[in-house]
Amino acid sequence: MKNQLFRRNPDRYIINDLMLIFNIKSIDDENFYFTKQDLSNLNVVNKMNDIKEKLEIYYLPCKAKMYLKDINEQKCITILRQFIKYIEYNLQLKEKSINGKKNYRYFIKSNKDKVLITFD
Repeated sequence: MKNQLFRRNPDRYIINDLMLIFNIKSIDDENFYFTKQDLSNLNVVNKMNDIKEKLEIYYLPCKAKMYLKDINEQKCITILRQFIKYIEYNLQLKEKSINGKKNYRYFIKSNKDKVLITFD
């Protein structure tokens, strides 16, 4: 089956680059989370723009135009979600209200824990 997002399968090198940008120490750290404010503090958008050419190698040309043009915090989150999904991890979020303001906490969850039970 052809991948509808990537022309080249994401490898550990590009995923490692993304983890460094997002300041993720370990992809299996269950206590790690980030917010959009954290992304601003880490200057993630500028760092993603720095590796834009690397990312273009992986994306199909039509998808690269969509996701790598005018990169903002939300697109950075989407890019991370797409790349870690390839290695069977999901980026999930929880809504948290602080001083009456909605904030979203993003965290990484493994898909490997899922068990499928079927009855014949």
